[in-house]
Amino acid sequence: MAKHGSPPCDGAASGASTHRRALIVGGAALAAGFAGSGETAAAAGADPSKLEVQPGDFLEIVRGPRKGERVRADALEIGAAPFECFPVDPATGTVRRGHRLNRMLVLRLDPSELSDATVANAADGALVFSAICTHKGCTIKSWMAEERNLRCHCHLSQFDARSAGDVRNGPAKHQLPMVPLALDAEGFVVAAGGFTSAPGGKTK
Repeated sequence: MAKHGSPPCDGAASGASTHRRALIVGGAALAAGFAGSGETAAAAGADPSKLEVQPGDFLEIVRGPRKGERVRADALEIGAAPFECFPVDPATGTVRRGHRLNRMLVLRLDPSELSDATVANAADGALVFSAICTHKGCTIKSWMAEERNLRCHCHLSQFDARSAGDVRNGPAKHQLPMVPLALDAEGFVVAAGGFTSAPGGKTK
């Protein structure tokens, strides 16, 4: 089990709930189904690397020994430290690293641990949170395994991964945004929508 303050980029390996939005569909059908969203249509013609996460994007690990891997739910160890990842445009394969607020943390917990609000955005226990603290916008780098909290090293705000990123210790006042997830036919994690709230540091 990871210790308090362990980095989020070295966790990983293998719950389902009828209440969550874990969709198992073909990759092509999934992309087609999401393509009609207003946000995606409005973004047509823009540089894909600079767009915020889009429905249908898959996720790529960007640090650690598994750098470059596409995220699968069953390849994430339950309770292990999260991986840092970015969304990838499924049409072009472009990693959306041109948008800093796309920096995310992906982890997996037992669905029985999760609140209803968290389950609604999970896929087979896999969860994705913004990696940007809602206090001053620092990058979150610590995982408190026993508490299931993500912790910002700058001012020590803590966010409960079991409860949709709710703040458990200040000075942050706003919960950590999530990205709702789905699974494609091969078990890869894809975004089922954009962030649940605006990512980044908040002034109020």
